[in-house]
Amino acid sequence: MSTSTSLPDGANTQPHVHGQGPDLRSWLATLEDADQLRRITASVDWDEEIGAITRANLSLGGPALLFENIVGHQNTRCTKFLTSGIGNRRQIQLMLGLPETTSDSAIVRHLRDVFKKPISPRMVETGPVKQNIVEGDDIDLWQFPAPKWHATDGGRYIDTFCGVVTEDKGTGRDNIGVYRGQIVDRDKIAKLLVPTQGWGGHLQEYKPEPMPVAVVYGWHDVLPFCAGSPFPKDVCEWDMMGALLGRPVDLVACESVPLHVPASAEIVVEGYLDPDPATFMEEGPFAEYPGYLDGHPAPTPVLRVTRITHRNDPVLRGTLEGMRPGFLVEDSMVNYARSAIAWNVLESLGVGGITDVWMSQV
Repeated sequence: MSTSTSLPDGANTQPHVHGQGPDLRSWLATLEDADQLRRITASVDWDEEIGAITRANLSLGGPALLFENIVGHQNTRCTKFLTSGIGNRRQIQLMLGLPETTSDSAIVRHLRDVFKKPISPRMVETGPVKQNIVEGDDIDLWQFPAPKWHATDGGRYIDTFCGVVTEDKGTGRDNIGVYRGQIVDRDKIAKLLVPTQGWGGHLQEYKPEPMPVAVVYGWHDVLPFCAGSPFPKDVCEWDMMGALLGRPVDLVACESVPLHVPASAEIVVEGYLDPDPATFMEEGPFAEYPGYLDGHPAPTPVLRVTRITHRNDPVLRGTLEGMRPGFLVEDSMVNYARSAIAWNVLESLGVGGITDVWMSQV
């Protein structure tokens, strides 16, 4: 597939082949070196047990957890699941290359400055995410160890701390967001879609045609950190990830949709989201990040999967939602970015004399 379509604004289109660079595996090495990773080799059930362990771990400010022995997934296409990779202050400091003594206020100031220095992505010809290409009858989302996080959840949520990639039809600019999704069939993910969010606006542009979508599970954790941050609509999250890493994000063309994804991602699901209500399926309930149970099952658009690509021995990335006072989640840590972004927006509107901005993490 040509790499000339769906390029983010300002992207470097010089062909490259992906080399060594930041990805989930380099991030795991960073965490392990700092004693911020635990490999769980005991048998653990995807049905609520991963959720319960993760809840206790996050509440204690614990390390990242890599589950390597999941009930029913010892011999599936994907056998490993990572959570809690940016669930405490130390992990945020590590991600940003800051000393352990760096205060919350100093982290926000650092992000405020870095977000002013975008680095555009570059296109590469191929990468590790192309090691396995799954299509047709071989597509089976049940092969991935997506947890049922809470007893009240409507099912297994594979989309919790991923990067959902769509393109603005008018500007060609990519949006990468964190939008929840529940497996409802071997090749279907029911997606909560809010019209005011980035990809909600994109879907309006594609109507009545289905919208191409790519979902990235597992890359360097700057991806969910930036994808969950409320950047202004004229900002591309790839540029912000590059800014945090100090180098361009290497992107590779998808197989079946006109989009681009990190060349060293662990897993990418490609497909089309149909705006026709006749195709909707029920999604939910789900324990959402602000700490409430998002009510009753409701008809939502469905992502019909057309291709899955993944690395050898891939790691699925996900997170527990549903924070409450005294019980932080990974989304709580994204408030460092939210605070920095709010500061920059206020200054751009001419508000002077700001000395600090802080959004509560609960």
